[in-house]
Amino acid sequence: MKFSDKFKISQRNLFRAKLRTLLTIGAVFIGVFAISLTNGLGSGIREYVDRQLGNLGAKDVMLIQAKQTISNPVSNDVLEYDPDRQLGQFNISFLGQDDINKVASVAGVKNVIPLYDAHLEYIRRNDAKFQATGSQYVQGFNIEMSAGETLKPGQVYAITLPVRYVTPLGFSSAQDAIGKELIVGYKDVADRLIERSLVIVGVQERSLVGNIDSSISEEFAREIYFAQSIGGVERYPALFIRFDNSYTTSQQEDLKKLFEDQKYSAMTLEDRVGTVGTVINTILIVLNVLGAIALLAATFGIVNTLFMAVNERTSEIGLMKALGANRRTIFTIFSLEAASIGFWGSALGIASSIIVGLIGNRVATNTFLKDFVGFQLLAFPILPFLGILAGGIALALIAGALPSLKASRLDPIRALRYE
Repeated sequence: MKFSDKFKISQRNLFRAKLRTLLTIGAVFIGVFAISLTNGLGSGIREYVDRQLGNLGAKDVMLIQAKQTISNPVSNDVLEYDPDRQLGQFNISFLGQDDINKVASVAGVKNVIPLYDAHLEYIRRNDAKFQATGSQYVQGFNIEMSAGETLKPGQVYAITLPVRYVTPLGFSSAQDAIGKELIVGYKDVADRLIERSLVIVGVQERSLVGNIDSSISEEFAREIYFAQSIGGVERYPALFIRFDNSYTTSQQEDLKKLFEDQKYSAMTLEDRVGTVGTVINTILIVLNVLGAIALLAATFGIVNTLFMAVNERTSEIGLMKALGANRRTIFTIFSLEAASIGFWGSALGIASSIIVGLIGNRVATNTFLKDFVGFQLLAFPILPFLGILAGGIALALIAGALPSLKASRLDPIRALRYE
C-alpha cells in the first residue's frame, strides 16, 4: 500500500469520532499555545535587551565602585520637589587617583573614565519644579533618543532629559523640548542653593538597560562636585572602564572577580538588567511548566483516543489484514492519526499565540510600553516555533506508539470475530 493511501485512510478515520478527536486536539492546542506564548514573550524581551545593549555600545564597559555605598531609591516617576527627599546613591567610600592607576594597570583594561559625584536637587521650568537626579554622560554611549541627540564635547551647560519629564515640564512633545532652557538646582557644601540654566539638547527614550537619570556634561558634573566637596581633592564614586571587546563572558567574569578581590564592586550593564531578567525568567519557567503539564495531559488523551479507536475498529483491522495489510501498514495508519492530532493541535496553538501576540503588541505599545520605542512585548522567530511544531508532532507519535503497536499485532482471525 502506498504511503499516500495510508495517509488518506488515517485522515478519514481521524474524524469518525469527531468530538473525541476535537477534544484531544484541543488539549494539545492548550499546551502548545501556552508554551508558544511564553516563548514569544521571552524572545521579545531578549531581543529588546540585546538591541539596547548593542545600541549603547556597552558590552565592553564595566562600572567600578567602592564596596561601601548608601542607596536611596531612584524613581521612574516624576516627583514634585521635596527638599527632604533624597534620590540616588550616596557613597561613603570614594575612589582616587591611586585607584585609577591600579584599575588602569589591570590586563585587558583599555581606558578608565572617572565619574564625578554630583547631586542635583531639582529641575524646574516656569512654576513646575521636580525632583531630579543627574549622571555624568560618558562620551561614546549611544543612548536611544526620542528627540535630539546625546551630549557632544564642548556642550558644558546642556542636558538630556528622560522622556518622562516632557509632559510635566509643559512641553507638547519630545521634539518641542529640544533647544529650550530649564533651570537645574543644586546645593553647595554650605547648603546654599545654586541654580544654573541648561539647554535641552536631547530627550532620552525609556529603556530597561539605559540611563533613567538626566545626563549632564563632565565639566558641569565637576563644577557641582567641587561646590559640594571639602578640600578640593578629586574623589570619585565610580569609574567606568572599557575592556577588550573580544573578551568572552568567562573572561569578563574573571575580570570582575579580579576587581572584587581588590575590594571593588564591579558590574557590567548586562549585570544591571540581571535582576529583571531573573524575575522574567522565573515567570516564563512557571508558565512553561503549566504548558508542559497541559501537554502531558494531552499525551494521555492521545493514548486514550487511539486505544478506543483500536477497540472500535478491531473487526476492520482484521479485515485489512485478511486482505493483505501487514503490521507495518496498520502501525503506520494509526501513527499517522496520532501525528495528525499533534500537528493540528500544535499548528492551531502556534497560530493562535501569534494572533494574540500581535494584538498584545499593539495594545502594549499604545499603553504601558508607549515610551519604550521599538519594544515588541512578544516576538515570534521562526526557528523556535518550527521546533515547537516538530516537538508537538513527535510527542503525539510517542503517545500513539503503544496503541499503534497493539493494532498492528492483532490476530486477523480473532479480530474478525470481535464484536
